[in-house]
Amino acid sequence: MAHKMRSLLTTLGVIFGVAAVIAMLSIGEGAKRDALEQIRLLGTNNIRINAVKLTGDKAREAESKYSDGLSYKDGLLIRSNVPSVRAVTPIRFVDAPVMKGNKESAARVIGTDHLYTEVTNFSVDDGRFITPLDISEAKRVCVIGSKVKRELFGFRSPIGHRIRIGEEWFRVVGVMETKRLREGKASIIKIRDINRDIYIPITTALKRFRDEEKPFFVNEIAVQVKSAELVEPTARIIRRLLKRTHREVQDYEIIIPAELLAQSRRTQRVFNIVMGSIAAISLLVGGIGIMNIMLASVTERTKEIGIRRALGATEQDILGQFLNETVLISATGGIIGIVLGVVMAKVINIFAGWETVIALYSVLVSFGISAMVGIIFGIYPARKAAQMDPIAALRFE
Repeated sequence: MAHKMRSLLTTLGVIFGVAAVIAMLSIGEGAKRDALEQIRLLGTNNIRINAVKLTGDKAREAESKYSDGLSYKDGLLIRSNVPSVRAVTPIRFVDAPVMKGNKESAARVIGTDHLYTEVTNFSVDDGRFITPLDISEAKRVCVIGSKVKRELFGFRSPIGHRIRIGEEWFRVVGVMETKRLREGKASIIKIRDINRDIYIPITTALKRFRDEEKPFFVNEIAVQVKSAELVEPTARIIRRLLKRTHREVQDYEIIIPAELLAQSRRTQRVFNIVMGSIAAISLLVGGIGIMNIMLASVTERTKEIGIRRALGATEQDILGQFLNETVLISATGGIIGIVLGVVMAKVINIFAGWETVIALYSVLVSFGISAMVGIIFGIYPARKAAQMDPIAALRFE
């Protein structure tokens, strides 16, 4: 209290070090939760097969080997030949405008089948989803996302009404539930806003929006495996199956969400270690600053120490006095640093768009480290003060 400005400047190293630890850990925790949310949407026992657009020599090789890319027939082949598969659903993106009267929606039209809700764990909120009868008869029916409903129908029920997709009219038979998606820059998988999707039967998509060059082409095939333990062996079987049917042309890629999650966790662990080390260096510098100022304080207060020793204070009393001061300085810096770290995390979330989560363990770890810094870097100055000769201390000027 006698040297307020000096004490405040001494705590700055600890303040910024603790704030950095909390901010970095909040970014890491936010990224981890973002990844878990994405994996939950894709499913830990799911496999995604995506079409790959080939160019140059690879495209000419695919043409010479008569490989038409990922197709609806591939999905049927996997469904009938891989026993560990529970469900297979094709996904075909249709590039067509969506209109209701004079209103246009920025929706994405997707051709799929009745198993889509089972594979994606995405259910209908109102009405029904696509049925096997819709698939077999290639009906012009559709199921719309919650945001599409608000854009085209407002608060009215869309069931039974018709919308125009391209030049075709489709009757709305269902509305999907609202899915809350995390939007962050730390995404490991790019997931579209599925609340803006419109689902039509895959056979209707292939028939009404026909691609003359590749009539059975699909953009994705989603595969649900019976259990998470069977994902890896099933993926190997699918690779061998597609390798044969595509004549060894790599015009597809197989993505296993569980593998991406493991990879994301490894990357995040490295990120946390690196960022934590940088923050720890700030705390180390702050600790050195505390030690430096306390050594100066011991020198300034040599006569005070001599008087206290002459009046009966023991070495333990002097040691406790200076150690308490050091811990108080570092703990105060830790508390201020925690507040600053929380503010920094919020600022990063608002301006950088990164998901940040303040975990309780990060606050406890940061405060604990700041207190340890006070103890570790305060012991030497406190011991030096405690071991002073009382007679020499009284004579000091």
